[in-house]
Amino acid sequence: MVRAGIFIVGFMHVFLSFQGQAQTEGPVTLEQCIDSVQQHSFLWQAEKFRTDAAGTEVKIRHSYMLPYLSGDAGVEGRFLRKYNFGQEWALVHGDWSLGDFIKKTDQIARQQVITSQLLQEQARLDAVSRAVSLYMSILQKRKEMELLDARIALLQTHLVIARSLWNAGVRTRMDVLQTSSEVSNIREEKKRVALVIRNLMQELTTITGLPAGDSLRLVHIDAATLIDSMQIAGAAPELIQKNPLYQVYLSRIETQNLRTKLVSAEQWPHLIAGGGFFADADPTGDGNYWLLNAGVAVPIYQWGAIREKKKQSQALTSSLQAELADLSRELNIHLQKTVNRLLQLRSILEIQDKRLQMAEEAYALARVNYQAGQITNLEYLTVQQQVTSTQIAIAHTRLQYVMNLIEYYLTTNQVDEIRKMGRFVKEDE
Repeated sequence: MVRAGIFIVGFMHVFLSFQGQAQTEGPVTLEQCIDSVQQHSFLWQAEKFRTDAAGTEVKIRHSYMLPYLSGDAGVEGRFLRKYNFGQEWALVHGDWSLGDFIKKTDQIARQQVITSQLLQEQARLDAVSRAVSLYMSILQKRKEMELLDARIALLQTHLVIARSLWNAGVRTRMDVLQTSSEVSNIREEKKRVALVIRNLMQELTTITGLPAGDSLRLVHIDAATLIDSMQIAGAAPELIQKNPLYQVYLSRIETQNLRTKLVSAEQWPHLIAGGGFFADADPTGDGNYWLLNAGVAVPIYQWGAIREKKKQSQALTSSLQAELADLSRELNIHLQKTVNRLLQLRSILEIQDKRLQMAEEAYALARVNYQAGQITNLEYLTVQQQVTSTQIAIAHTRLQYVMNLIEYYLTTNQVDEIRKMGRFVKEDE
């Protein structure tokens, strides 16, 4: 039986491993990455548990609005000079707080559930932000790797030409050495970029639960088309009202207002009732009897405690309102800066596109002029490097634009817009 159990466990482990690999087979999309990081976010799960706990607190607070019942039973013996006797009893007591019932004091707990849900949403946004940023950074670095590979291919072709010209006595060996040295430099740069990609990939797979390894492929997003297609609504102040942190403060203020309002519930009376049975063995008494009682407990004077509690609660409300005003101002500043950066980066991209066109034209001329002996090899390499450097600069600028676009959507709580980015896929993907 033990061996059979081990076999079953082993089989299930292999089966589940296969299932996990089957689910992630093929390139991973941006939407899959977003969904996966949400499922594997410990902070999001922690906020979810807090929300569940807040939901349970509602039930607890609601129970305070209902009559509270308790019971006691006991035995005692009385030893008098002339005789001894015993008593036994069982009693039930009831206590009903009219203030909790009439004022509905469970409203505070219900509002705290809303606050917990908003904090859970903020934790989700933080997880999505980190995963999407890693995803885009990996794509940008891989694009940089492609550009370096393309430049190596061009240099290899140029190296063949330089050797031919050297063998023909037209050029010196210095041209060959310069080109070979440049190839080595680019290969060294590729090593550095590859390490960055590996580190980014390890971080992404760790937080998303995706299978680790260099074989994991990400669907390549066409950043140029994305930038031209995704539009923003500017930096209108009302946009930040969708931000979870902003909503959290609104919810906390509402909770504090409820606390202020419901402090007076302590001033309401309590209805008290009870009853039970006494087994009385006193020979001079009337024997066993039933006991019933009812009454009202009314708070008369509490030394100004209720008034001071209201002042304290109102002061906390004012504090939260001031914090909300500060948060609103900072979010507006952040949103305006993000929009300004987006506008600036779009202008920079236009300049870089024009610079790339000129660099490509210069490279085409340099290739011809080098073979004609009109420019040096160093000049040729410099022009070629300008093309690659400009291409990499454009890739960096596009990444910065996309990152700021993501930040804009996160600040305004528009995760669906971030998901749309995954639809701009390269045709070769």
